[in-house]
Amino acid sequence: MLLTKLKTSEDLNQSEPADIATIKSEVKQHGFYSAFCTNVADAPCHDDLMRLIKKMALQAHLKVSFNAAESICVFEANDSAY
Repeated sequence: MLLTKLKTSEDLNQSEPADIATIKSEVKQHGFYSAFCTNVADAPCHDDLMRLIKKMALQAHLKVSFNAAESICVFEANDSAY
């Protein structure tokens, strides 16, 4: 697929929540899924959010990594699960 327009962070919709079924489908199809961490789950504080995202990934047999600011998470297939 040829990209004709590069997307910037302003182009990404931060209001649509991600559900685990969507995440797993994207990982299966494309090898990864990235999202703003706030889209993935509701949590009262940042540390709780990080724990919740990690737990969600573990339960879905996915691995998750974060950017340096922990504002974007990237889900990938857990090699041992596939």
